[in-house]
Amino acid sequence: MIGGIILITGSLQIKKRKKGEIYYAVLNLGKNKYKWINLNLEVKNNKKTAQRKLNELISEYSNSADDSTRILFTDYIAEWLEREKEQVDTVTLEGYQQFANKHIIPYFKNLNLNIQDVTIKHLEDYYNYKSKNGRLDKKTGGLSNRSIKLHSITINLIFKDALYRNIIQLNPNERAKIPKNKDINFKGSFYTIEQINELLKLFNNTLMHDMVYITCLYGLRRSELMGLRWSAVDFENEILTIKHTVVLKETVVIKDKTKNESSNRCYPLLPEIKEMFLRIKEKQESNKRLFGNCYKDTGYVFTRENGDMFHPSYTSHRLRKIVGKSDLPLLRWHDLRHSCASLLFALGWSMKDVSEWLGHSNISTTMNIYTHIDVNRKRDLSKGLSGLLAK
Repeated sequence: MIGGIILITGSLQIKKRKKGEIYYAVLNLGKNKYKWINLNLEVKNNKKTAQRKLNELISEYSNSADDSTRILFTDYIAEWLEREKEQVDTVTLEGYQQFANKHIIPYFKNLNLNIQDVTIKHLEDYYNYKSKNGRLDKKTGGLSNRSIKLHSITINLIFKDALYRNIIQLNPNERAKIPKNKDINFKGSFYTIEQINELLKLFNNTLMHDMVYITCLYGLRRSELMGLRWSAVDFENEILTIKHTVVLKETVVIKDKTKNESSNRCYPLLPEIKEMFLRIKEKQESNKRLFGNCYKDTGYVFTRENGDMFHPSYTSHRLRKIVGKSDLPLLRWHDLRHSCASLLFALGWSMKDVSEWLGHSNISTTMNIYTHIDVNRKRDLSKGLSGLLAK
């Protein structure tokens, strides 16, 4: 257990003596403890000297207090992770653990720094190193700017915790700069409508066909697709509600919430999607009769024949395996979401409409990813303007 550092403060006080008025330094040691120290300085013409001596005493006593509670930065991170187990959900915790145990702790362990000694430069050196040599797989190179930002968020939370507990007096991460955004112009890859139709043919008459189909029309995240429950399908009012996810980190985590508040959204149940759901539901009812007591009624739309949930990475693995044998470009499952955005822009949807359809937290997210698609659409639309006005 880490004890809090006492923040030493002080003030100048004046006491009358037989020989005149004398300066005293009064130190606040915390817990209603005060120490009076005679500075042996007359009040007249000694205010600056008295203030300097007061500051020196505050520094001296602060350093003395610090000695009893100094702790290695890496040890503090480990203790912070333990406390976070009671504060955050499993997915968030596993994210913190991944950044801390695989990146932050191994790097700073070699520096052997107490948390009080970590400076802005130490943190900037870490971010620069990770941007150039941060990958832990067999490939060489650095982490993406997005990954480094996530590292910075984790480190900032650690220092904010230490600040709250009076372990440090300043948060160095607040002023530490991360490398310039090298992937700021990220462009999501996507399939054209012709390629999507080719993709659907590859999975014809399989459940993967339906997963691809609904993802390309609604732009669902993989976690939202795998977390789709029958309770979210309103056949009567023809509405589909996205409010549940199945996420993979170190473990599979089921969450009764989406990525962010904007991700909670409703879609009109398109006729072809309604027909697809009814077909899936009929198949599940048939499987229930076939498997009897061995059937696991999980309540999810996309399941194995015995009702078991699919592993969250199932769709990505199947896509990679099947598409890898075809002439189609091999894209990630998440690129089907980008493909949906491309289709919407092609139909003339505005950036705001696309943002709301995809469940982005704000329109700037949509613009950062899809500006290149929107510009291409506008370029086609603008052809009709050429020559319209007299020169």
